[in-house]
This record gives sequence, C-alpha cells and structure tokens, in this order.
Amino acid sequence: MTFPFYAVLAVMLCLNCVQYTKYVPDPEQDIDRWIKNFEQQISFSYEYEMKVSFVHVHASGDCMIGKGEKLTGQWQRNGDVRRFKYVGLGDIEYSREDGAWQESSRGEQSDVFTQIKRILTFDKFQYQGFDDGYWYTFKANIPFLAPDRRKEMIGSIKISRRNYLPELIWAGLPDSSAFWTAQIFGYNDRKNIKQPVREFNDYVVILPGSSKIADSRGLKHRLYLVGVDFRTELVPHGMLLSLPSHYGHEDVKTMLRPGGLFVYGVTLDNKAAHRIAYLKDNMYAPIFLTDILLTERDVRDVEIDFDERSTPYISLKLHEKHMMPPMVAFEIDSTVVATAALDTSRKMDRIRLYPEMQYHDIEILRAYVAQPLRAVELRPAHGENP
Repeated sequence: MTFPFYAVLAVMLCLNCVQYTKYVPDPEQDIDRWIKNFEQQISFSYEYEMKVSFVHVHASGDCMIGKGEKLTGQWQRNGDVRRFKYVGLGDIEYSREDGAWQESSRGEQSDVFTQIKRILTFDKFQYQGFDDGYWYTFKANIPFLAPDRRKEMIGSIKISRRNYLPELIWAGLPDSSAFWTAQIFGYNDRKNIKQPVREFNDYVVILPGSSKIADSRGLKHRLYLVGVDFRTELVPHGMLLSLPSHYGHEDVKTMLRPGGLFVYGVTLDNKAAHRIAYLKDNMYAPIFLTDILLTERDVRDVEIDFDERSTPYISLKLHEKHMMPPMVAFEIDSTVVATAALDTSRKMDRIRLYPEMQYHDIEILRAYVAQPLRAVELRPAHGENP
C-alpha cells in the first residue's frame, strides 16, 4: 500500500461525499474548486477588452468548451479600426476577410477560453470579501501585455454568488496602461457554433460480424449521444461515415471505442482485492477492486447534470434498487474514471459519478455507457494516412 493511494482515496471520498448534502460555500477554501468548475461547463458567452501598447481590442463571442468558439470585434491602432470575425473549431480557424472565409491553423485570437485559463494560472487567490459576489486578487500570468513589466502584473476576479463561476476577470498593470478584462455570462445556454465552410472527412467503418444493420444503428446512436454532426451510408463490409473536417482521425476513434461500464467495490486491503486498477491510468493512483457490482445492463438511463456548486456529474439510474458497499469505482471503456463514497444505510437506484474532465469528454463517457459498441475498424475513405 502506498501513500499516493491513500491521498487519492481521501480526495475522492471528500469530493463525492459532499455532493449529497446541501452546499454551504466557503470562499476561503472553495475558490480552487470554483475555478476548476469553470473548465467543466458546457458553454459561456463573453465580452472582452484588451489594451497593449498602441492596440485596443474589443470583442464578444460564444464558447462551447472543448468544441469551438465564434467571436466578432474590432482592433484599434493609431486611429485605424479593423473589424474581425473568427470561428475556431478544433485546430482549425476561420477568419472573415473581404466577404469570404479563410481557413488556417487555429490561433489564440479565436481561443479566448485558453486565454482565460492562462490568466487564471497562478499560485494563490487572495479573498477580498463579498460585494454581490466573491472577490479575489491574484498574481496575473500575462507577460505578453507588457514584457518588461510582467512582474508588476496584478489581477482580480469576481465569482458569482448564484453559480460559483467566474463573472468578471481583470488582469494588467496597476496603472491600467496595459490590461485584459472579460465579462463572462450565459453559462450553459444553447450556443450555435457551426463550421462556416462545410467540409467533411470521410471514413469507412468496418463493422464486425453479420449484423451490419444493427451495428450501424448502434453506431449512429453513439454519435448522436456524443453530439456531433454526421452523415452515414451503408457500403460493402461496413458504413461510410462523414464528419466535419475539424474532427481528426483520433477524435473519431475515441467516439467509436467499445465503451461499456463496470462498477466495482473498493477495498483498502490489497490482499482482499481481486485486481488492481489505476485511476485514469495514473500509476501513482492505484485502486484495489473487489467484486463487479453493476454493468451497463443494470442501468436504465444515464444523464449529465450539475450540482449546487456547478460541478457536472453523471447520474446512473438503475433498473432496481441495490445495497452498495461504502466505496465503489467506475470503470468505463476499460479505464477507472472515478470513485464514489456511498450511503450504505439504504438501497439505492441512482448513483452519481463525478469525472474530473471537460463536459464534452463527460458526454463521451455517457455515450460509452448508454450505447456500448462492438469493436470496429476505422479507415480513411480515400486512402489518406490517419
């Protein structure tokens, strides 16, 4: 038994126990969790402003985390004004120039989400008090604003009292001669971010066995659950699959993995364990598993929701009520993705699973549970290298 296992186990117990009780915020202790929750939301809208040297930028946009962004705004420099419009999807960026969309590799001008994450990367938040929200100061990490004065950079952030998510961020020099600021709102509202130039990559999915029609139905349901735009056509030996070009070969392979769910009991005694697994394949986080308690066949429905802290979780609704051990581990597609401490005083037909990952990746986990697939082979349709 190693220290890292106890450390990970203690953290997971803490994370999963508090979810079933009424949440009472502690602004001194909870800020790191609130910032982490920001990265796990579905979407948000923003208005941002940046001033650096002789350049002044204003923009507004929408972001679907893990999928893409669209934004419009203007640059001002020495009296000249240039308007811009960007759509960023995956590693591809589209910019509107002279009435036409131009495609290029994605830069941070179409990735405000990454800009926000970088600004919020620092050692410690200092709580300043409550004023229609929770206010903090921090040491800002934005040297590009003024490289020769980067050590002077400061920042402040307001956390919403309603959803415990960032509402206002400001970072820059104390005299405001260079700064970056953003108002963030509209969390998890429906956003419409589409590829402005419709381009698809074609793949042939080799389906196993003779039940091609049944397998193709399952595959289409999987893609529907993942939430991607797709087209399909049955062809000899399988199915022709078309997906927007910003999804790469590895993205598609991930969407079409077999999936499936096993819920195991967890023990602290390695001698009582049936096998050892590793939390998210981290060799420093061993989990000692006992019996298989549930599989996807025991699950009636699987949904994603948010708790009072705005943390996303997967809700497994079971066909029947079960008595469960104090702690369980969730293995999805052959990887232990989370553990949970459970109430052992009563039978339960609903269990919460808290994966520590972006919402889009949680959508894929849900799809793995709701629609397992048989292993398939994926090939580019036109002979390109994957």
